[in-house]
Amino acid sequence: IMVALWGASALLVLFLAAFLPPPQYAQDPAMVHYIYQRFQVLEQGLEKCTQATRAYIQDFREFSKNISVMLGRCQTYTSEYKSAVNNLALRVERAQREIDYLEYLRESDICVETEDKTLAEKLLQEAEEEKKIRTLLNASCDNMLMSIKSLKIVKKTIDTDGSWMKDAGSDSPKVYFLIGSRNNSVWEFANMRAFMEDSTPPPPRKLNLPLSWQGSGQVIYRGFLFFQPRDFK
Repeated sequence: IMVALWGASALLVLFLAAFLPPPQYAQDPAMVHYIYQRFQVLEQGLEKCTQATRAYIQDFREFSKNISVMLGRCQTYTSEYKSAVNNLALRVERAQREIDYLEYLRESDICVETEDKTLAEKLLQEAEEEKKIRTLLNASCDNMLMSIKSLKIVKKTIDTDGSWMKDAGSDSPKVYFLIGSRNNSVWEFANMRAFMEDSTPPPPRKLNLPLSWQGSGQVIYRGFLFFQPRDFK
């Protein structure tokens, strides 16, 4: 801007010089005084313009400085606001988890109460059914087979018929195996593991009977075998 002003001043001087009076009128005091006054006015105008330009430049620098400071503050405030928003989001998420946990506990309590109530009703119903069965059978036995939950295979044989059992009148671990639907022998195993696994010692012992048995209605009680004799009528 300063260079442009000085260029304009030089151009104005050249313009005025082009309209200066001829040399014969250059010694006229009035003309010289008039030209001098005009130059003073121009110099004063240029000085004011220069001062105004400097003032504008200074104001612009101050404005730029203030803008930079404000931008820095905005960045600081932005970081603070972002951090505050993140903290708020974490608190909201934590509160949501706590609310979900409380709802889960409430639902769990309701489910437990419902299950307890259902179980109590089921037990009461089963007790009533058992009481009815005992009344119908007119029995005082406390051990009664009510249901079979699952099937467990303990041993596989070639024959489709047969039965195995323990001594119902003692605590002996021995297992007795009757193969087929009719036979005259009984296999005696030392324990359940020996019965389930053929490779487990000791080996089974074969007991030959004086009479042949038939069917599956055998039972061993206190060391005695009770069975249905073959061809019994």
